[in-house]
Amino acid sequence: MGKDLCTPNSGMKMIRWTFLLVLILALLGCGCISLILPETNSSSFADMVRGYQDYYDSIVIDDPLNPTAWCMRGNYYNDAFGQFDTALQSYNRSLDLDPEYAYGWFSKGVALQNLQQVDEARACFEKAVQYDPSLAGTISRIRQ
Repeated sequence: MGKDLCTPNSGMKMIRWTFLLVLILALLGCGCISLILPETNSSSFADMVRGYQDYYDSIVIDDPLNPTAWCMRGNYYNDAFGQFDTALQSYNRSLDLDPEYAYGWFSKGVALQNLQQVDEARACFEKAVQYDPSLAGTISRIRQ
């Protein structure tokens, strides 16, 4: 029998999947991984990405004390046409709420790397690995 989507954990699963999607988009944005889109689809893809802005803004309005929500919002802005300042504001809010949030440090490092602030990015990546050693491999691939 299938799992009930209304269980208490289903919301966390949705947040995890959404976070994973946003993380992939961030990695695409920093050039760490690439996806080739046909020219005819580029503008519709851009429109689709812009359409998600309301969603990511609303999750922090609905749950302003949730560091994951702020990090997800930051990932959106980091990948949405290089809005790095807004992304960094979101990551900083996430880390204010949970200074040991490894993915917040990781994501902030990606945004700083996108801004060519290599030393600051390195410091964030070190913090990320401090709080979640499993990120070391991912970070080493990004920094190459």
